[in-house]
Amino acid sequence: MKIYQVDAFANQLFQGNPAAVVPLDRWLADSLMQQIAMENNLAETAFFVPGEGSDFHIRWFTPLTEVDLCGHATLASAFVLYAFEGYSGDVIRFHSRSGLLSVSRAGESLSLDFPADQLVEVEISPELAAGLDPKPVKAFRGKTDYMLVYESEKDIRDLRVDLLQLSRIRARGIIVTAPGEKVDMVSRFFAPQSGIDEDPVTGSAHTTLTPYWAGRLGKTRLTAIQLSARKGWLECELRGDRVVITGQARAFLKGDILIDEAANTASLTIRQSQQLIDEWIRGTGVRYFSELTNMAILTEEVGEVARLMSRLYGEQSFKESDKNRDLADELADVLWVLICIANQTDVDLTAALARNFEKKNIRDGLRHIGNPKLS
Repeated sequence: MKIYQVDAFANQLFQGNPAAVVPLDRWLADSLMQQIAMENNLAETAFFVPGEGSDFHIRWFTPLTEVDLCGHATLASAFVLYAFEGYSGDVIRFHSRSGLLSVSRAGESLSLDFPADQLVEVEISPELAAGLDPKPVKAFRGKTDYMLVYESEKDIRDLRVDLLQLSRIRARGIIVTAPGEKVDMVSRFFAPQSGIDEDPVTGSAHTTLTPYWAGRLGKTRLTAIQLSARKGWLECELRGDRVVITGQARAFLKGDILIDEAANTASLTIRQSQQLIDEWIRGTGVRYFSELTNMAILTEEVGEVARLMSRLYGEQSFKESDKNRDLADELADVLWVLICIANQTDVDLTAALARNFEKKNIRDGLRHIGNPKLS
């Protein structure tokens, strides 16, 4: 399994925000992706799989949890596709929990097209105020984060932060921001509740910052620096309800994760299979078909098995269109839809099968032994 580490929003190595990128042919179990992210111990590990046509599906994990959106790891993933994975199109389309995300390339720069956050001004609560010195002058709440506004860049650079206090705030993280001295806006981002004390550069935070500063400064194109120890440079543009975030990236390493995927999947339990299929449906598949639709699909798949069995073991001859059919694949299709129906109807197949064994042992324990037709 390949892995890359990329410094995103960086003009040279050891700047910006490092992200791990793991290209996959298919999704791993959520628990395994979380373990890989924990082992990497970077702010984000991105995983992506091929989608329809030339599209991809992407997910992001901190060392502690999966998140809905991550800008720098998306930029890093696009960089990997262009630099190492042979992608040559002008635009990369990622499907995610936050909708469609597009990345375009112009020279060494990559531009992320993300949905703009919607902000609501809120009171500066005692909990927020207790974690920061000095105190902000305004507070806003976005979809996942608080954004706290200060008067000067110096306030942001010299800010004293109580990470333990901030970890109690119910949000993905805390953005602090002020007008910049040489750029339009500066910021920092703290997310101890998500396993990140201070994020070096946070692309997704700029979907929150850009609408605010565009409105305050009366301009749609903005320059930005995130004032972490590593620093990151971004250009942001508000386009209606979208934010375009532009930056560069540099590759730090490429290697292999030494996990035997075949061994990991060959010993799947029924319960693990139910979990993996549920994760696939809710991620790549978007949602389940209705129970009635899946019942019709199950009937169709069983029919395909019957069709193939009659040719393999019965008297029917193969048609040209049947010759490449694989019985194992057809049976797996039946099992897939059966598990979908079980998941939709809240059936634990492991427990149900255990009860079924018990029923059969009681009902049929001696029945077949005495059947002369089976001897």
